[in-house]
Amino acid sequence: MDEIVLKAMAKWPNTPAVYGWLRLDARGQWWIREERLGNPAMTDFFHRNYGRDSAGRFYVQNGPQRVYVSLDVAPYVASPGESGWLTLPWSEQDRARTAYMTPDGMLFLELGGELAVVDDRCLAGVVASGLPDWDGDMRHLPAWFIPSDQEARIPLCPETLPRLLSQYGIIREPKAQISR
Repeated sequence: MDEIVLKAMAKWPNTPAVYGWLRLDARGQWWIREERLGNPAMTDFFHRNYGRDSAGRFYVQNGPQRVYVSLDVAPYVASPGESGWLTLPWSEQDRARTAYMTPDGMLFLELGGELAVVDDRCLAGVVASGLPDWDGDMRHLPAWFIPSDQEARIPLCPETLPRLLSQYGIIREPKAQISR
């Protein structure tokens, strides 16, 4: 997190959180309400100050204010990189540990302990290289996937999106928690 953000959090610790304004789409693009964020400086700031709370809600820490993020699909979007998987909004490269395929053809990877959906713009190539003999029928889904960034195969499991979200403790539509 940026130093200026940490200082603002210390100075104003009780700033209320914001819900319903910020969204991350299935391609890793930020949206404020219904407008796609195009400012590179703001996008970079969001990437650097993106996090997860203990309840499984993802947020951008904007100074002292936590802005919770609605997720179209998953908290990260993956695409193959030179020496690992690139993820948005976090850009470090990492190796996949497990892969999941949903009945509607979405491919997910576990990267750094978090769930990432493979960007649909590179999905066909990733599936073709990682599952070269698969006929596309979920009944014949192989038990192993070969990620493009590594030679070792990893487990591939059929799974639904709701079960993946539950398994990884992800809340796609964060709401304020009422304390009693």
